[in-house]
Amino acid sequence: MNLTIRQLRAFTLGAQFSSFSEAANRMGMTQPGYSLLIRQLEAEVGMSLFRRTTRRVELTEAGREILQSAQRTLQQLDETRRRAEDFRDARQGTLSLAFVPSVGCSLLPPTLSRFAEVHPGIKLVFHEAQAVAFAEHVRSGQAEIGLGLLLRPDEHLAFEPLMRDCLVALLHARHPLAGRPTVTWKALARFNSILVTNQSSVRVHADRAAAAAGIDIEPTYVMDSLTTAVGLVRAGLGYAVLPSLALRSMDLGGAVARVVEQPRAWRDIGLLTRSQFTLSPAALAFAAIAREAAAVFPGFNG
Repeated sequence: MNLTIRQLRAFTLGAQFSSFSEAANRMGMTQPGYSLLIRQLEAEVGMSLFRRTTRRVELTEAGREILQSAQRTLQQLDETRRRAEDFRDARQGTLSLAFVPSVGCSLLPPTLSRFAEVHPGIKLVFHEAQAVAFAEHVRSGQAEIGLGLLLRPDEHLAFEPLMRDCLVALLHARHPLAGRPTVTWKALARFNSILVTNQSSVRVHADRAAAAAGIDIEPTYVMDSLTTAVGLVRAGLGYAVLPSLALRSMDLGGAVARVVEQPRAWRDIGLLTRSQFTLSPAALAFAAIAREAAAVFPGFNG
């Protein structure tokens, strides 16, 4: 048996209005065309579904028997269509998002604020992780899209840079180097250092830049949290190398940030996705809003 949606819709409208002409009008077709649909449906089920009189039509016993089933089928199809349209237009659905901590306290909040305003029906699932684990969240498919960075090229991942973020040295206001407009890796080398874990992109880029300057930084303290590192600087325990991207959201408590030069260390911040995978409408919408947010995000002024 091969019933069509159009046949079922014609049948339920005929039953609703007890009139082929009215049902045909509701379907936007001629009455002869509508009558043909009903005859095809009756031929398919092998039974008459309507009794026809000169003034009206009414359901047969067989018609009454299958009417509710036909109505449920159409309701389910309509619900499926609405859900598909909601998903297509990013009105409903779930988006799994990965991000690194420095982005989570800087670029992510304005991006999420705008996204929630435009797409309030999208449920967000978050995965916050340092750079190494961040990339794995996206690579494994646990997160559909990431906002952060890629430490090294990966054929399984696609990275779209949105903005550049320089690393800075955070110094206590009474630190011997605090009066300089910028500092160098060699100048920092003789002081106690507060660095984040080597799972962080900040540590990776800091180590690379220091090595390029011929310096091997031996950290005095190793922290998982940028906030904790700031606290140690404020206590006068050393300097910390931090991403400028995160500074605007932190209470520096009188500490000062200075760009580290010779060489400068930069991180490209952007969108991370799986290569050759089509993004969902919600992920595409998030990416568009992240691009807008990055374009106007205030930079570091030293």
